[in-house]
Amino acid sequence: MLSTSDKINVYQKKEVVMRDVTVKAKAKMGKLPSDDLYNKLIHESNLERKIGLLKEHYDFLDNETGKKEVELKLFRNFYDELKSLDFFLEGIESDFFKEYFSIYEIYLIQEVIQCILNNTLEKNILNLKQNPFSKDLKIDVGMTLEEFIEGLRDSKYYRTLLPFINENMDNESLIFLSSNALMKFYFRNLLKLAKKFKAKERVLIENFVGELINLSNLEMLYRLKKFFNLNNNEIFNYLIEGGKGYNADRLKMISNLSMDDFYDYLDGTKYKSIFDNAWDSHIKISRRKMKLSRDEIIKERSSILYVISAMSIIHTNIENLVSMLEVDESFTLSERYELVIVR
Repeated sequence: MLSTSDKINVYQKKEVVMRDVTVKAKAKMGKLPSDDLYNKLIHESNLERKIGLLKEHYDFLDNETGKKEVELKLFRNFYDELKSLDFFLEGIESDFFKEYFSIYEIYLIQEVIQCILNNTLEKNILNLKQNPFSKDLKIDVGMTLEEFIEGLRDSKYYRTLLPFINENMDNESLIFLSSNALMKFYFRNLLKLAKKFKAKERVLIENFVGELINLSNLEMLYRLKKFFNLNNNEIFNYLIEGGKGYNADRLKMISNLSMDDFYDYLDGTKYKSIFDNAWDSHIKISRRKMKLSRDEIIKERSSILYVISAMSIIHTNIENLVSMLEVDESFTLSERYELVIVR
């Protein structure tokens, strides 16, 4: 059993490590695209010239000539940056950091399942395997859903996906339900890890994750009420508990609202106007997440939230750059600016 002085030494060492990692994360944000670069990309319609602008900013893009190659290289560099930070993290901070960014592994698993069930795996397998988060996934042309899930037997996702092997349902439902199960698993794990932090930081982390859960739930509610014919109990079952200020009873109440009443309810909350237009609701959700991260950077209340927020902001900027590569002269300037998530 550690003495009081030993505990103090351990705590002080941990504080030094986290300050060092925070400095490294801050330095990585120093490489974010400038407003000038964004303006040039937004006003440029030629793909080759846009890639040329990115090469001037990122020297690791020196040999890439196509949009897909640039997108992959940007994401691989992001993956390497994550690994370089985690190398210095220890204990619960490392566990939480890994779990938080395992979301990109989950996105990849969701994409593989969708490709298998839509018979597009052969067409997309090269892109899937080139994803740096695919290193622990077995992905082969012609594999069935059962074979893919069995390939995850040694992973933490296996028990979550196992029930879907023998489910007698249409492919669209399988894709939707397995995706929902993975997201519930992801947020449950984050909340479980948050409880291992000391009281003050635990509350900050729970509030941070809780806000992400709120945004996920509201987006799910909107989609289910607008585009699916489900009863209220079915809608409630798709929602994730643990949101900030949204316990099970409140989620149940919102699930029972009609679409019009749901809009009225949102008008009385800080989430009003997110779903005014179906086409840009995902952009507004992303902006809310960006604000959440920016607030943590400004306030600097938690070292691990600072590091996570810094890397989340970096990833959002990668998504911005990729979206700029995809637009052409068919987009107006205002539409192009609208695609950029505020930094």
